[in-house]
Amino acid sequence: MVDHPNVHHLNFEGKEITLIGTAHISKESADLVRQVIEETKPDTVCVELCQSRYDSLTQKKKWENTDLLKVIKEKKAFLLLSNLLLASFQRKIGQKLGIRPGEEILQAIRSAEAAGAAVHLADRDIRITLSRTWRLMGFWKKTKL
Repeated sequence: MVDHPNVHHLNFEGKEITLIGTAHISKESADLVRQVIEETKPDTVCVELCQSRYDSLTQKKKWENTDLLKVIKEKKAFLLLSNLLLASFQRKIGQKLGIRPGEEILQAIRSAEAAGAAVHLADRDIRITLSRTWRLMGFWKKTKL
């Protein structure tokens, strides 16, 4: 069993759950995720992603082929802009730290697949979070953004 301050072992209804606290732009987190999954060989690995964020992490070319007119017609322009802003910010931090943003999540997915574990996406759709945030922001905060 991995002994690390960011690894917590819980028992619930006869099941052992290992919770790993990670940072989104950290090589140490990616290494810890790989080590824990390799050692514990879980049945299922949950990652803090919704389907759209999973797709954007695992299918990089998908964004390159995005039909902008379709995005605007489907009223998803704000989502696209938000994703681009967040990705740009994380990429800059990642370049400074020498790691790709989301590497710990990608490592969890790769390690789960290598261990034969199912991958479960365990997060609310990012569009809901971003639209709620946008609605709560005042005019001046939106202007600054």
